[in-house]
Amino acid sequence: MRVDELRRAEAQFARRLSAVRAPNDTDREAMRFIAEAPDDAPATPGGLAAHLSVSTAAVTSILRRLQDRGQVIVAPHPADARSKVLRPSLRDLNSPADDLTQRIESIASEFTPDQADVVTRFLRRLTEEISELP
Repeated sequence: MRVDELRRAEAQFARRLSAVRAPNDTDREAMRFIAEAPDDAPATPGGLAAHLSVSTAAVTSILRRLQDRGQVIVAPHPADARSKVLRPSLRDLNSPADDLTQRIESIASEFTPDQADVVTRFLRRLTEEISELP
C-alpha cells in the first residue's frame, strides 16, 4: 500500500535528519509558533512552553539550539522587563525553505487546484485517523 511506503520513507528521512543533527520536530514546531506570532503579541518563552506542553527548562534548551543555528532572536520584552520576546532572525525569514519543503512545493505545483484539494482532503483525513489512535 502506498501509505505504508510513505510511512517507511518518512521514518527513514527522520532518522537521516536526526543523524545530521537537523532540527527535530519540536524545534520546527517552536519555529512555526515563533514565526506565526503576530507583531502586536510576539511569542514569549512562557507562551512557547505552553504551546509545546513542555517545561520552561525544556524551552531554554530549545531556544539555545535555535539561537545557536541563528534561527531565533531572544530580546527583552518592550512592556515587561521580566520577560523576553522571541522573533525569527532576519536570516531565517529571508533564507530559502529547507530542501524537503522545496521538493514538496515542486511536487504540489504538478497538480491542478482540484487535484490538490483531493490530496489535501485525503491527507487531512489520514492525519485525523492517526491522531485518534491510542
